Amino acid sequence: MEGLLGKGRAAQAQAHAEMDLSTPQGTNELISYLVVRFVLVMMAVMASEGLVVWFEGRCLVPLLRGMTAGMTAAVPQDSSGLMALLRWVGLLVAYIVQGNYLQAVGLARGSLVVLLTMLMLVMLVLPLLYGALTYARMVVRRVRALQERREGELAQIDRQRSQFMTDIAHDLRTPLMAISGMAHAIADGVVRDDAQQAEYLQSICDKTDKMSGLVSSVFEYTKLGSGAYALDRSPVDLSQLLLREAALAYEDIESAGMHFSVVVPEDPCQIYADDVQLGRVVANLLVNAVRHTEAGTEIALLLVREAGVAYVIVADTGAPISDDPATLFQPFSRGDAARVANGGSGLGLSICKRIADLHGYDLALVQPYGRFSKAFVLRCSVMG
Repeated sequence: MEGLLGKGRAAQAQAHAEMDLSTPQGTNELISYLVVRFVLVMMAVMASEGLVVWFEGRCLVPLLRGMTAGMTAAVPQDSSGLMALLRWVGLLVAYIVQGNYLQAVGLARGSLVVLLTMLMLVMLVLPLLYGALTYARMVVRRVRALQERREGELAQIDRQRSQFMTDIAHDLRTPLMAISGMAHAIADGVVRDDAQQAEYLQSICDKTDKMSGLVSSVFEYTKLGSGAYALDRSPVDLSQLLLREAALAYEDIESAGMHFSVVVPEDPCQIYADDVQLGRVVANLLVNAVRHTEAGTEIALLLVREAGVAYVIVADTGAPISDDPATLFQPFSRGDAARVANGGSGLGLSICKRIADLHGYDLALVQPYGRFSKAFVLRCSVMG
């Protein structure tokens, strides 16, 4: 089972990698990154400090002691600035001109002691400064990358919103134009035959029902995507839920000329879920299988239970989906590059995916699946 779900999980892993960082998961990801990098930088700084202390203790400290041993000349008090440097040079030249070589050597040794001491301090501080700068660069680079990713996500959302509205307009415009044409034909007396008028009226009713179904699907999709929506979760027997949905779908599947196989153990399988919404997922997957496969196809509803998880599988022997599975759960996607006029609203799988995500379940397309050409696999967590 885990092997068969490999492709679906790979697609979901990619989606998680592009997680919205405005969510708590995204915030935790950023905090984790910063903490790990801070710890690594501090470990590198401490290691560098240890090497510096070892080097100074073995090399510079003995040298400093040797230079200060027996030193009689006074070290200048003001040892910083250009004027102090000029005074030091002048005093050194004066000692040499006067022949006070011992004084000159003592002065030079004293200044070297100061310089060596300053060098040792700089060597101790340098790893801390370098570590701080390195960590700051990491933070800036990460924040910049997250900002670019966020801007890309917002641009993608804008494109999806625009495409969403275009698709809705496309699916509503065609039936509206047909309804308008038929209604004007009846109203203007162009169609006088009672039988043809009845045919036009029936067509108007069919198209308005289709538009009503599309509007309802859009409403459900947007409602499930709103942050205010909450599931009504309770302990649910998954086996009974599947058997119930199978019984409701049996007549439609048989009427479509397809064979329906149900392999659901009657042993209780308790999950914590919204019974109505999860039933909608199963019903939508079965309707999708009927709508997009030809007569003579076998459709199967399976329940496979493993340690701690249960897999709900809706599989069929129809033609596999040729389009990218990663785009299959997007709004108005129908698994093909070309739109199909009678292929439904294109929101059924998107609604299924949103309901699965709200439950914390995984929904993926696996093809092939055993002897079936394709299968939608819903991975649920089992209670106890």
